[in-house]
Amino acid sequence: MTTSSYTSPATYRYLSLQSVAAQAYATLRRHLISILLSRVGAGHAPNPGDTEISIPWLTKTLVATEDIPKNARIISAECKGLDGNRGLVGVMTRVQVSYILQARSDTTDTIKPSFGQDTQELHLILKKSNDGRKNRLINIISGQTREAIFYSSDLAKQLVPNTLLPKVHYAHGSQWLGEYVILMEDIKQRHGHDATSLPPVDVNFVFGNQIWGIPPSIDQSTLPPATDMLEKMFVTAAEMHAQHWNDSRILQMNWLKSADWYRGVDRIRWEWGVQAGAVSWAKAKAKVANGDFEVKYSEKLVRIMDRAFAQASWKKLQQRLQDRAVPFTLCHGDFHAANMILDRSKSTISPDLVIYDWSEVSVWEPTMDLGQTVISDVAIPVIQAHARSALHKYWERLIELGAVQPSEYSFETCWTSFLRGGVEKWLWVFAILSSHPSLPALAVQYFHDQMVAFIELAEESEISYDITSVLFFAPPNA
Repeated sequence: MTTSSYTSPATYRYLSLQSVAAQAYATLRRHLISILLSRVGAGHAPNPGDTEISIPWLTKTLVATEDIPKNARIISAECKGLDGNRGLVGVMTRVQVSYILQARSDTTDTIKPSFGQDTQELHLILKKSNDGRKNRLINIISGQTREAIFYSSDLAKQLVPNTLLPKVHYAHGSQWLGEYVILMEDIKQRHGHDATSLPPVDVNFVFGNQIWGIPPSIDQSTLPPATDMLEKMFVTAAEMHAQHWNDSRILQMNWLKSADWYRGVDRIRWEWGVQAGAVSWAKAKAKVANGDFEVKYSEKLVRIMDRAFAQASWKKLQQRLQDRAVPFTLCHGDFHAANMILDRSKSTISPDLVIYDWSEVSVWEPTMDLGQTVISDVAIPVIQAHARSALHKYWERLIELGAVQPSEYSFETCWTSFLRGGVEKWLWVFAILSSHPSLPALAVQYFHDQMVAFIELAEESEISYDITSVLFFAPPNA
């Protein structure tokens, strides 16, 4: 990658000082809250580092969102680990809220204790950033706070389809403090009103769950065919993408990832991300060459990745982003099956697709979302036989919604964008994952093979790939 004057360590030092100030403020806040609570007994919203949830605050919040009645009294809010969570950042816990209903007086609004009532439960998910200066610095650089900001924004409130998001009870995100807290429903606890309804299921189980397999608790006979699921994901994405297709207003929302890049700013963090990917890729190749990691790399993929990192530049990125022939829209940014749940509680014939983990919500070329999930999750035979037909349904839905005209955005243009976007998303991701200490060789080999199969779809198109979309990392020498 070409170097620039923007790689000065001054920016990193400034962000480091910001994280020191943020942690000092958070520590002072914790002490002040403790003093106030000991005097007035009021509740408070959870903060990073808290090990418990304030029951007075939780009661007020859940009554306001009409998730518990006004006469409910919460007995306990127990935080438990989230099984199967393979996320790499933040802390996620399952919160089991137990409450009883108190009887009201017939003549007054006074609530009286009601003895002998059964305890009722409500299940929630609490997602929050880690406390500590270094963790705050990571969030300041990476922008992980954007998910909480998104949930509180008009973008989320107006998003279509309106079944796309989990119900969020509380969301706090501060870019300056490098912290976020999100309290939302546990989608898997949704229940239908009749005996024929099925429980919500993780979409990654529909596709086989990569190398991890499907747990025995899942009745595979009730899962839809992978091809049907792929088409549903693509059509749902079309409805979401159509809403802000080439909408210049979202470029002004600087909390959205990459909105600044479209305006030609925030070069330094893009370059830090590229540098982190290049260093990680070099480590990965060295591990394999030394025999320390049993992964077989395709010469074709190695050439593509080496070339992409060697030629990566801010100038090339700007040429792409400023090309008016390349559309942009609001993208999920981490669109893969493990971030989706198929809600079958209301209908098994036409279940809703719910998408969570919006920490990478961004402005970008729309088909990159689609290519990411195909490489991540879809079996190679399904990719080869059905990727094009699924994308055609996506394109047709865009036309139906009036987002594009066939004369301006042909299917072949959409197809080429899909082929390029999926690979470009995964070039950087694979570079990071290939040397990540938590990922076994079998998983790296799986993603490698998925990428190669996807690249082979484009062999007749003569597509060249660039490093474009990256996650924000601190500079490698920090």
